[in-house]
Amino acid sequence: MELIYRTKGSILTFTSKKIAVYAGIPPQPILLTLVKDVLENLRSEGLIRRYKKTSHGVKYIVDVSSPLWTAAKNKEYIWRIESPYLKPVLIRIRNEVER
Repeated sequence: MELIYRTKGSILTFTSKKIAVYAGIPPQPILLTLVKDVLENLRSEGLIRRYKKTSHGVKYIVDVSSPLWTAAKNKEYIWRIESPYLKPVLIRIRNEVER
């Protein structure tokens, strides 16, 4: 969510490694597989899209049409997102918004 919030344009592309490094997770293959699994589930829910497959793995994209983008840019919309894969993150963000 923070990556989207800081984005100046209207599109953000990322890989599972970029997400892991940003989250402070060591970019080890087994951990990257877990991150990729979460990203694939978010893709299946329509929150992100698969952009392309590169030699470095799958690249994902989130743009202004995504509910995830709207919620990241305006915290009031965070209550509209329901995803079991984002549950720990959403709880933390919602608690921060309530303060």
